[in-house]
Amino acid sequence: MKTKIISRILQVFALYLFFSTSYTILGRILTIQSGKKINGEVVSSYKEKQYSTQTSGKSYGTTHYILRPIIQYKVNGETFEINGKILGEVGKEYQIGTPVELIYNPNQPSYSFINSFLELWYEPLKYIIYSVILFFFGTFLKQIMERIKEKIIHFFRTRFFL
Repeated sequence: MKTKIISRILQVFALYLFFSTSYTILGRILTIQSGKKINGEVVSSYKEKQYSTQTSGKSYGTTHYILRPIIQYKVNGETFEINGKILGEVGKEYQIGTPVELIYNPNQPSYSFINSFLELWYEPLKYIIYSVILFFFGTFLKQIMERIKEKIIHFFRTRFFL
């Protein structure tokens, strides 16, 4: 009974994730279709934590950061800013002062993206894949749990009850 409830919760969450991501994808498609291309310029960067080797409770270890670009662009004399999220790091793929092609929504100029496949589609595709995996996991949760239970029982029987 508990497995069935958890299974349904996982499926509902997966559907929510799928449809909310689909809405995001639709917004990006509409922005690409009706949007305008403009060149922005890398003006600075911000630090984003990439990973840490520090163990909790310990005072040693290292934290690694990546420098993401901050890109400014002007539409009708007004300056807007976006942060690069996926594509690259300042100092490697981007240099301060480098022009970057953007797509922006003419009705809402503050809504823009770096014009690259990864910047546009990486996150939505990642969440669509997560939602599909989560839905199937929720659908087959009972069978998965039974299989794990069988493996554990078999392991203990062969090791301790020869």
